[in-house]
Amino acid sequence: MTGKPIALKGFAFGCGLKNEGFQFSENMRENIIVGVHGLGLGPRSFISQQSNEIKGRFSYCLAADSKLSYMHFGDDAQISGDATREVKMIAMNNLNKYHVYLKGVSVDGVRISIDPSIFKLDPIIYTKGFIIDSGSPYTYLARSAFNPIKDSVVKYFREKYGWEPKPPLDLQTYDLCYATYPSDVQKFPSMSFHFAGIRRQGEVDWVMNNKYLFEKIDEGFCMTIFSINDPGPCLFGAHQQINFNILIDLVKGHLSFVPQICHDVSF
Repeated sequence: MTGKPIALKGFAFGCGLKNEGFQFSENMRENIIVGVHGLGLGPRSFISQQSNEIKGRFSYCLAADSKLSYMHFGDDAQISGDATREVKMIAMNNLNKYHVYLKGVSVDGVRISIDPSIFKLDPIIYTKGFIIDSGSPYTYLARSAFNPIKDSVVKYFREKYGWEPKPPLDLQTYDLCYATYPSDVQKFPSMSFHFAGIRRQGEVDWVMNNKYLFEKIDEGFCMTIFSINDPGPCLFGAHQQINFNILIDLVKGHLSFVPQICHDVSF
């Protein structure tokens, strides 16, 4: 679906070559920049300045392998599924950032024991919780949440294939790596994030595409979920959003998603 072109008076679009105040995790501080594509919630953002046309509604679908990705705004932002791809909807708090309510994580079908308070939004300073952020390349979890997930992944590979982790080549980047890449008959573990549904309607499972939970490095691979110092905030990054059509409705306060091969269609 593609809407009719519209003219935006006095509109200029470009990129910054020298930006300041753009830091995350334990170094996060007040950030006046309005986002990688101006999708922030402040008065300077593209979303705010074009609010009459956008109506608090936009969608995006991040394609794999550097192929073209698409964004849609306003009435043109739509989402649909089919008999095998169900559109799911989760609650969102967008008073400051795009916070979604993560309740837990499962690895290989087993729910991990994680203190859910680590994902709880801090309503005063907004620097704690679980934020969906397409400007972050990967997912970052507070260490008290990351470590149990890492332990479960290590247990999976040890019990399934007898593999043990190897020290990452870049200790500043990867937290978990292996020297062997799975063959055609070997599999990465499944992983699901359990989110709060809308209007307190229980939990909604976001089943990750496990192809994008791990990255091939030389003859082995590394996990593309990383740890940061407690208490976070935790970030749900772009790599784990690949091949999902995601629609954000700021007026209704919810996020919808559905699996989608993003480079196949322009919607």
